[in-house]
Amino acid sequence: MAYFSSTLGSSTSNPPRQIFGPIATTPIVPGTAQTLTTQGSTATNVASGAGGGGSLWYYASTNLTTDLVAAGFFSDGGALGMRAGDMVMGVQLSGSAGSSLVTFYGAVTQITTAGAASLSTGSLVTSTFG
Repeated sequence: MAYFSSTLGSSTSNPPRQIFGPIATTPIVPGTAQTLTTQGSTATNVASGAGGGGSLWYYASTNLTTDLVAAGFFSDGGALGMRAGDMVMGVQLSGSAGSSLVTFYGAVTQITTAGAASLSTGSLVTSTFG
């Protein structure tokens, strides 16, 4: 299932919602890539024009959790303000509300030069793993 970005009509768009913003980070320079890397024993955000993670986002949809970890799933993530290192949590609805839910959280590992955000397959934790 496709992601319904913020650029779609108001009746169909379903972008992630920022719960709280980053703390003491540098703004991202539009049109630059951003990825997570390590420096010594500390995870850092490195890229030309890199900001830093630290935001928490909420996303609810009928998209499968396997869709969420597809490369660049949040096609407008950079424009929304997502950064590598941000956390995304939410609910995947597979039936009528309350009948079949999967909760999840994961980390944004990359913002492409086109502004698409990717969640890490290794960081995604779902309620179905418990």
